[in-house]
Amino acid sequence: MFDKRLSVLKENFPGLFIGNKSVCFINPRDLTDLDHFNIHNTVVFTDDIRIYSQLSVFGYNCEPEANLDVDISIVLLPKSKELARELVFMGFMTSPEGFVVIDGDKKDGIISIIKELEKEICYEVKLSKAHGKIAVFRPANGNLPSNWKANQSNKVNNEFITVPGVFSADHVDPASELLKKYLPNNLKGSGADFGVGWGFLTKYLENLDTIDNIYAIDVSKRALACAAKNCVTSKVQFIWNDVLKWKSPKLLDFIVMNPPFHTHGKIDIALGEKFIISAANNLVKNGSLHMVSNRHLPYENIISKHFKEWKEIGGNNKFKVILAEKPLAVSKKNP
Repeated sequence: MFDKRLSVLKENFPGLFIGNKSVCFINPRDLTDLDHFNIHNTVVFTDDIRIYSQLSVFGYNCEPEANLDVDISIVLLPKSKELARELVFMGFMTSPEGFVVIDGDKKDGIISIIKELEKEICYEVKLSKAHGKIAVFRPANGNLPSNWKANQSNKVNNEFITVPGVFSADHVDPASELLKKYLPNNLKGSGADFGVGWGFLTKYLENLDTIDNIYAIDVSKRALACAAKNCVTSKVQFIWNDVLKWKSPKLLDFIVMNPPFHTHGKIDIALGEKFIISAANNLVKNGSLHMVSNRHLPYENIISKHFKEWKEIGGNNKFKVILAEKPLAVSKKNP
């Protein structure tokens, strides 16, 4: 819990936050992470449109200048070690004469990150609390490991560009690969890829002559940037938005998706169910949903409530591919 570790840090390093110091908050996981920071002297770096939108409404600056220079950078470390290194590098560069605070849960790997850094820098303070650690160092007193850099990218199958931290950054997700095998090659009209990620399914769709346009939607700006590099036809419109809130300008003929089912590392079946409901609300009356999921996830009940027809059309012992048609959420007045 960041807030608990922050409280302990303030007790042990009371001078750190004294005065009207400027703060760059990198990778907040929740709105409450910003509760102790002044709107007027705090800027935020976030990849997640859900966090970005709400903090912007509250008045936080979520579009910092490129050459930012602040007194304190606070970095909440993600599970991806590659991305964690990149975010610490960002904190290092945005507070060259100030302090960098890194925080994370032990289960997400902060201990190994702290040990890597310890080879190059000295910590001002290092504390344990609430199954995690928080530590502070001064960029002016040391250097980051030489292999810690920003804007690193990967190449999957020598074809797809990805970056650290996005879903399935180093391989094609096997569930998405399975879904692709069952997508009909005569899909036509307008469609969407819900949770496009780095664009594996959209890449296939954009090359079908019968498809007019595709909305590629994801909450991650980094993932969308990869998708934009991997999917290059004018058919695709990339949208940084929450699938659960997005409304298509015009009802769609088809939707493809491999819905997520984790929130903050915990299983969240309701998230996948909400993807299904959103799909039903964005399809024409004869529209189709093509989805894949882990076999154990019980989505059949929610699909039955929102689609007139559905069936499992493929799968294996790990995944199932479902075709759902004729959404019940669509009014008869709609086309």
